[in-house]
Amino acid sequence: MRPFLLLKIMKQILFLLFITFQFSVVAQVEMKYNANTENLPTWVQLMYADNPDEGAVINAYTNYYKKNELVKNKHTQYYKRWLRGISRFSNAKPILKTSKSSNQWECVGPWDFDKDAASRSYAPGAAHVYTIEQAASNPNVLYAGSATAGAWKTIDKGDNWNLITQDLFLNGVYAIEIDFTNPEIIYISGNGGIYKSYDGGVNWTVIGNATFTALSHSTKDIKLSTTNNQILFIASDEGLFKSIDGGNNFTLIMNGNFLEIEFHPSNPNTMYFVKQAGDSTLFYRSDDGGNTLTNFTNGWPNPNSVGGQQKRTEIAVSPASPDKIVALATGSANGGSGLYGIYISDDKGENWTFQCCGPQPRLPC
Repeated sequence: MRPFLLLKIMKQILFLLFITFQFSVVAQVEMKYNANTENLPTWVQLMYADNPDEGAVINAYTNYYKKNELVKNKHTQYYKRWLRGISRFSNAKPILKTSKSSNQWECVGPWDFDKDAASRSYAPGAAHVYTIEQAASNPNVLYAGSATAGAWKTIDKGDNWNLITQDLFLNGVYAIEIDFTNPEIIYISGNGGIYKSYDGGVNWTVIGNATFTALSHSTKDIKLSTTNNQILFIASDEGLFKSIDGGNNFTLIMNGNFLEIEFHPSNPNTMYFVKQAGDSTLFYRSDDGGNTLTNFTNGWPNPNSVGGQQKRTEIAVSPASPDKIVALATGSANGGSGLYGIYISDDKGENWTFQCCGPQPRLPC
């Protein structure tokens, strides 16, 4: 037999063995341990019950390890797999015991629904939420976008969440915008484009003209005009775009990697933008509804002056002080990395003052 033919046959045999092994592994159902054979903690006994109460198990587990050191064993490992399983096949949420303290937090979801994933390197069930938006016309309705679990919707202020992108075959949803006149009209980013739904996520349409959809967008922000729900802005790594017809067509305002869009609280024609450029971020303001942009640099983070990089900045505005902008900058400088600094402007971004932390950006601890 020729050597190359023998090698080909051997490869086919190994492939068949591999496939058989895979089916065997998938077909196996992990058996529960016998809870009656050991003196087990309450949370373990509840978990091994025939019809375990998911909230009760998680609550008992949490309380047990508040008082006892966590030592890995077969029961804790089974708990992780069990928790991962219920996060994929149910809409359950942990019911955590609340304290009298006002700073008690409770997990409410959304949960990772990637039922085809074999395992997770992070906490089981974690959805890694990127963004949450609340409907202006109905505060009970919120939408959330995640890194690996698509987009989710709640109609009861977050008590229960439903996956609304199960038919889109996308994982990451970084940006969401809700029409301020109708909570069922929403926009989300994903798969390099923008999706629009008129029915709260039941049906989706990819929006944009041919020039816009031909680009693969890593979209970081989506914003509607505060006074006209047909005017839509998109901040992506392909540039800053504007639509005046609800997303059917887009025009490019400026090239570059745009990260954020914010509106002045009382003047819809004044807008703020953050753009990444090399190892820095840039701040822009528009006073004509986003048609033209002006870059303001006085006091804005300048990593070149301290020897570092500063590639991400988040900005926030408040109706209580409409001309004030707070910027949270991250990066590296002066031998440290992480928080680069907090900067504040009281004149709509024309001048910035370093506020935190220390006398200069990112002093090492």
